[in-house]
Amino acid sequence: MKKISDKQYKYIEYFYCLLIAIIFISICSKSSFLYPLNNWDDANSFFTMGKGMANGLMIYKDLFEQKGPLLYLIHAIAYLISNDTFLGVFIFEVISFSIFLYFVNKIISIYCRKIHLLWSMPLISFLILSSYVFVSGDSAEEFCMPLLAISLYYMLNYYKNIYPNKMPIKQIIINGIIAGCVLCIKYNLLGFWLGFAGFLCIGLLINKKIKEAFLTGIYFLLGMAIPVIPWIIYFGVNDALYDMFKVYFLVNISSYATQVTILKRIMIALKEGLIYARNLWLSSAITFIGYIYTIARNNIIPNKYGKVTITITIILSIIGVFYGANHVYYFLILMPFSVLGLIFIAKIIEKYIHQNKIIIFITPIYLIIIIVITLFTSHNFEFRKIKKEELVQYQFAELIKEKPNATILNYGFLDGGFYTVTNTIPNIKYFHKPNIKYENYPQIMDDQNKYIKEKTTDFVIIRIEKEEDSYNIPHLYENYNKIKTVYEPNVKNYYILFRIK
Repeated sequence: MKKISDKQYKYIEYFYCLLIAIIFISICSKSSFLYPLNNWDDANSFFTMGKGMANGLMIYKDLFEQKGPLLYLIHAIAYLISNDTFLGVFIFEVISFSIFLYFVNKIISIYCRKIHLLWSMPLISFLILSSYVFVSGDSAEEFCMPLLAISLYYMLNYYKNIYPNKMPIKQIIINGIIAGCVLCIKYNLLGFWLGFAGFLCIGLLINKKIKEAFLTGIYFLLGMAIPVIPWIIYFGVNDALYDMFKVYFLVNISSYATQVTILKRIMIALKEGLIYARNLWLSSAITFIGYIYTIARNNIIPNKYGKVTITITIILSIIGVFYGANHVYYFLILMPFSVLGLIFIAKIIEKYIHQNKIIIFITPIYLIIIIVITLFTSHNFEFRKIKKEELVQYQFAELIKEKPNATILNYGFLDGGFYTVTNTIPNIKYFHKPNIKYENYPQIMDDQNKYIKEKTTDFVIIRIEKEEDSYNIPHLYENYNKIKTVYEPNVKNYYILFRIK
């Protein structure tokens, strides 16, 4: 094999990671061109918020949703790429996942030959994207995965090659910036960075480097401030700082909090994490074996403190994710730790296969096999067979678009994609109903009922188990006419479209 330069290899890395990301995101994400629509309610609510943001509405103040502003900015840009499809989101997903793969490869390359790029990228793509915790694509966790991979690379490299000396200032600030970005996407995913930054400082204190520990903490916080301060200015200038703080922090904390002790919450969080790990037996087994190998062998992390740090950061990540609530897609942010298993596999391969040309020779066949397995295991792939005209969103859109500049109320359930397919900008703050119980935040449904009473929107869309349930909605039949009903067997619900009288 002709020796290639480091510069040439870097270009190969970039291209290969991008290629693998395109292939597997196309197969597994409903945002891709293979699917008629990403009909996941979370994805559509993010898109609606981004659409509002791109059209001058103030998130949190004019539109109510509970994720971070950076996630909505991503969707605002995606909306500018394509107003009524997820093409822009698909592009962001590909870029995000290719960055993730690139840093996963950099992690493996700390310990093993560079050739492992060829088999490891398809394998981890299959493990993550075909899993049921990937849901439909376009989650906050998905966009935080590359951020975790970057910081995990810096952490493992630090304990392999730098500790007990302090981490370079540039690297500390970079990881602070990354943590700040996570704070601006979904703050409860910060468990990893809490452990990472905390143990950087504690390790220096243990080695009696008090000044370095203090400065490390300061530099990390300064890094965090870099992506956060522009948002504070943005909301402050638009008189929406309180709205942001209230919705993103206070409502989230109060709405999903349970009346149990902190210790019990931690135990529940760890238990939830273990349940998902058990269900995802293949990736969990690979991860667990890799973790045991990592802490057992000094050629991976040569010091006990580093082994303690990786253990605690994983535990803190699980607690942070499941501390307040539990949804299937939460586990996605923990799956990058499967890179530890890839390191173990790479070490086994190196023990028995010494020539790179053997790996190169089998890669095309291996890649085809992994792609075929992904086609059969991705729980989303069957949805590609659905035609647009079969979806309730497009059936209703035909009727809604008959009225110029129509307005819609997505009543009593999460954003169903009707704002997306009709390219409608909400004229109401509570444009959908998030997963918040009425008693925890009654204003959502109180205001939605008020919109119906005052005929604020041209159309109202409801989702109910039985058609007769629609009669329980106050003022609905007084002010609106029922014009179309569609039964969705997959969700076992009726969707009913009402038009203003």
